[in-house]
Amino acid sequence: RMSVMGLNTYLYAPKDDYKHRLFWREKYSDDESALLRTLIEEAEAHNVLFVYAISPGLDISFASEAEVTLLKNKLLQVQGLGCKAFALLFDDIDPVLCASDSEKFQSSANAQASITNIIYDVLDNPRFLFCPTEYCSNMAIPDVGCSPYLKTIGEKLNPNISIMWTGNMTIASSGLNRKTKVSNYLITRSYSGGPKVVSHVISLESIKILNKILKRKVVIWDNIHANDYDPKRVFLGPFKGRSTHLIPHLGGVMTNPNCEFEANYIAMHSLATWWKSRQPCT
Repeated sequence: RMSVMGLNTYLYAPKDDYKHRLFWREKYSDDESALLRTLIEEAEAHNVLFVYAISPGLDISFASEAEVTLLKNKLLQVQGLGCKAFALLFDDIDPVLCASDSEKFQSSANAQASITNIIYDVLDNPRFLFCPTEYCSNMAIPDVGCSPYLKTIGEKLNPNISIMWTGNMTIASSGLNRKTKVSNYLITRSYSGGPKVVSHVISLESIKILNKILKRKVVIWDNIHANDYDPKRVFLGPFKGRSTHLIPHLGGVMTNPNCEFEANYIAMHSLATWWKSRQPCT
């Protein structure tokens, strides 16, 4: 269904895989590796890029060589299963560095950029996504235009690494599982969301400003159809509130639709149609 609609990427980041976030240091067992390899091979068979995401930000010590080595070895294991694309996610974590990290890095942005660049090189420069701690406008301190964090990420992060952004905020999220679909990227993942991460409208001007700060085209990580903050509601409307004039200024668009997969046909189809509307006719 994904490839038929023109959605071409799947990002693996389920919170019920404890080795994705809580126990990120642990390698997969033989049985777990076999299941993961099957997912990767199935995605490739359908011309869908499989992206493995990991979230070490809850408790990683950026200054520890042993910790960095554990992260390297974990992702090298997944690469050995056939995975060709990766993502490091630093969303929904405490941005304050521990004492040992503060001795080595000026800020969390410097620490995150450093370890991400190291991993990117270790994996031999694959397709790579990065989710910042300030991933939407209301999380930018003091604001998007003046955020030292975003400025540092833009300057220090390898320019070939894509940065994810949810846009402007409006609604709080409670942190249940969700699936994510993408146009130019197609992603399925779970999400433990912070407050106010749903944008009713994403303006062209806001993206132009952000791209200038981050020094690359941002990848929208859209929560427009998300219902994990209120699972009693299901959103059946189309992908809207985003002008197609955004498309040339984006590195991709992702959307987190309803937790209920079968309820997402309109969300998926309208996103794919939105993206393809700006593509040249063949």
